[in-house]
Amino acid sequence: MTPLSPEQRLEWESTGTLTLRGALAPERVAELRRWLEEVESWAEAGRPGMHHFEQTPDGPRVARSEDFEPHHAGLSEFLRHGFLAEVLEQLFGEPAVLFKEKINYKHPGGGGFAPHQDAPAYRFVDFHISCMVPLDPATVESGCLYFAPGHDQGTLPNVDGRIREDWVERADWRPLEAAPGDVVFFDSYAPHRSGTNRSDTSRRVMYLTYNAASLGDLREAYYADKRAEFEAAGERGASGHVRISINDDFLGIPVENPATARNR
Repeated sequence: MTPLSPEQRLEWESTGTLTLRGALAPERVAELRRWLEEVESWAEAGRPGMHHFEQTPDGPRVARSEDFEPHHAGLSEFLRHGFLAEVLEQLFGEPAVLFKEKINYKHPGGGGFAPHQDAPAYRFVDFHISCMVPLDPATVESGCLYFAPGHDQGTLPNVDGRIREDWVERADWRPLEAAPGDVVFFDSYAPHRSGTNRSDTSRRVMYLTYNAASLGDLREAYYADKRAEFEAAGERGASGHVRISINDDFLGIPVENPATARNR
């Protein structure tokens, strides 16, 4: 990894996002796809990790897998070492540690996310950097991310993690389409949203979140806290949608019998 250019640093500092096109070789992307499919098979077989389901036009489908890193050596190596670690060290100004990891599958008809920031959902540390690794084309039709300026405003007014509508209506939302091989970094205050997958193919993306190493390794604490909250409150938010985050920002339709979805 060569040092980030002045233009890349300006992009990061001014927008809270950094897009590196073609950063991963096709062979690496193919390997990551195979590993992702292994994790998805775990979801349907009740294997390790946290797995969340949603109702789609094709029936119940897995919407998200997380907390899988300790159970997959290949993914663990990719998440913790090499290219990602080198870029993150430049962005943080010190080494990074993994805070959480997830796969959003967004199968055809899969729900998007209301406008939100990650910071309200990521407890224990005030500032994080997430890395988006698309393994299918992320397009407007398939439900790519949209970002808006505002990462420098701190935590925006919100309801259960969803940015308040008056702020959303004034913001300049722009799509960030990405291809397999691209890598997108964004900080935990960057406002973002996404739409329903209107295409006939999946839009599978890995989201990997990190904090500065000097603040400690908090991954286990994060997942213990999340599991406890979900056990107490369930997986349906006040909005009526599936709740797959501490934020109630996911727009997916609940599955009436999640146990059936996991064993179909």
